[in-house]
Amino acid sequence: MPQTRQLAAIMFTDIVGYTALMGKDEKKAFELLNKNRQIQKPIIEEYNGTWIKELGDGVMASFNTVSDAVNAAIKIQDACNSAKEFQLRIGIHQGEVVIEENDVFGDAVNIASRIQSIASPGSIFVSEVVHHNVTNKNEIETEFVKTEILKNVKHPVKIYRVKLDGSVPLSQFRSLRGSKNKKYVFALLGIIVLAVSGYFIYSNLQKTKTGGSTENTDRSIAVLAFDNTSIDKDQEYFSDGLSEELLNMLAKIPELKVIGRTSSFAFKGKDEDARSIGKQLGVAHLLVGSVRKQGDKIRVIARLINAADGSSKWSNDYDGDLKNIFKLQEEIAQDVVQQLRLKLLVPSTNISGTGNVEAYNLILQGNYFFDKLDKDNIARAVEFYNRALAIDSTDPRAWACLANAISRQSWQNYIDQHTGYEKARQATLKAIDLDSTYAPGHVELGDIKLYHDFDWNGAEEAYQKALRLQPSNADILTGLGDHQHVSGRCREAAEFYRKALVYNPLKPIIYLDLGNALSCEGRLAEAIPYFNKILEINPQYQRAHMYIGRNYLLMGKPEQALPEMQQENLPIFKTFGLTLVYHALGRKKEADEKLKEFTDSYGTEWSFLLAEIHAFRGEKEEALKWLENAYANGDSWLYWIKSDPLLKNIEDDPRYRSILKKMNLSFD
Repeated sequence: MPQTRQLAAIMFTDIVGYTALMGKDEKKAFELLNKNRQIQKPIIEEYNGTWIKELGDGVMASFNTVSDAVNAAIKIQDACNSAKEFQLRIGIHQGEVVIEENDVFGDAVNIASRIQSIASPGSIFVSEVVHHNVTNKNEIETEFVKTEILKNVKHPVKIYRVKLDGSVPLSQFRSLRGSKNKKYVFALLGIIVLAVSGYFIYSNLQKTKTGGSTENTDRSIAVLAFDNTSIDKDQEYFSDGLSEELLNMLAKIPELKVIGRTSSFAFKGKDEDARSIGKQLGVAHLLVGSVRKQGDKIRVIARLINAADGSSKWSNDYDGDLKNIFKLQEEIAQDVVQQLRLKLLVPSTNISGTGNVEAYNLILQGNYFFDKLDKDNIARAVEFYNRALAIDSTDPRAWACLANAISRQSWQNYIDQHTGYEKARQATLKAIDLDSTYAPGHVELGDIKLYHDFDWNGAEEAYQKALRLQPSNADILTGLGDHQHVSGRCREAAEFYRKALVYNPLKPIIYLDLGNALSCEGRLAEAIPYFNKILEINPQYQRAHMYIGRNYLLMGKPEQALPEMQQENLPIFKTFGLTLVYHALGRKKEADEKLKEFTDSYGTEWSFLLAEIHAFRGEKEEALKWLENAYANGDSWLYWIKSDPLLKNIEDDPRYRSILKKMNLSFD
């Protein structure tokens, strides 16, 4: 089908609290999903709209006119409010779009989606162009909300809210927010929500849309990235590193729930309300602050925030020298746990080797580059870790960081897998030998045993040791989930991933793992909202679109799979996905061309993916040949062999089962 361009009004809707509900009550979640369709489809058609597609619990629709889009949105919200079963967020924007294969693409789609994501529950937010088009309509009133910088949108966008019957004007909310008597303001807001939505909706609003637990116990905390207030802005690595050190120290306390780095640092550079952050992360406290480093002098300002109301519970200033950085960090951590009436069990200096500050500084710089996760920056990180070890070879953290970086290079085929994993093994064994109480060393060993050695018992033993040292470490729980997943115990794996989300609710890879565990169980439709959550957190995240497309293919919906594969961000997985979808659509010439492109570009190093392609195409002999090749070459992806839904049609072949036996896997 050729591409066409036209002006259209794009509407996105999203069910408030759906992902959290899915994690708690899947039956109820699917009932709401069906109810949502029953409400929206006829209304969209009534206003001459086109139902484009569902995105998990969201709906995308297009309209020829802005008036039709807004009137449809108003009627949809009225119907939802009358049903009192769930609430929607709705966003609308008008612009030029590209229509291809019954789908719609373009900046207008992205902007509408972003506007929907920031809309308040039960509301309709629209862009300025929509506002201008409807202001002359007597039946539609709008009011300005704010100017917002939307992700992947070049220019700031002015956001307006469509006034619905019975809604409170934003001007009243602004005046209430400025009131000194805040506790009565929040009480009033709570009454309004209850009156409009009913208890069920109100309770859902207390949950994050993550699928993880959001119970705010008093013994829970998130360490947000401290602000870099140094004159030299290149010192950001140091403020990030100090924040992470504090997080790691607190994570050693068994009775304290500590949110992982990925989720805590997700709010870096954002002016988001403390209460909102607390709800999203499911914690009662936030540790925030700033770091100013000038030469060897350091000033740290730390503040403990009550996430329930945003009030400051405690604050303190710390002045010190770089040579005393470890003592300074421990002092801050001790003060924090004293406020929480807990006890810091393990001194921070245990993870600093001889306490060489120059080596420590190089490790922090390495971490800064590693977090970017691309090939060149991981290589830069390896250089910094090696420089740190040249100064202080007794530092277990430097060895563990080096092992992690080299393992990543090996897994991504940036370097030779066998050589890389062996170097990583030696580095992590050195870390454990230097400090057997340093949890990341055991985590790295578990990863190597799982992803490269296929030593399932050894991997579980390493992860369990790490878990005893850091019980609130989401990476350890994810590793244990992967261990169950590899063994084909996908239901048990899903439980570990859900627990990991409690401690790192905004880490995309955990949603990817959870979605794949559900897919392994055959719960393909249920998995898609978790893949969509990844894109909500990070629209550029690799593999999310491909896995959504894969699930649509396995559900017999190649038309819905195609746009997902086309949007995949990582070239190798885009080619992989299009090879599958063109085959499913019967577009043989294009499928064969993509298969040749994939084989020529990636075949030697990505044998397992080629086995998946051939298995899906029904080419059993080729699939088995590439599986054998993957085993011979130690392909890291082979560890998914038992739980991979793309390999279902070759599971009965003796040669497939022979590979499982060689890997110490078997069907129970």
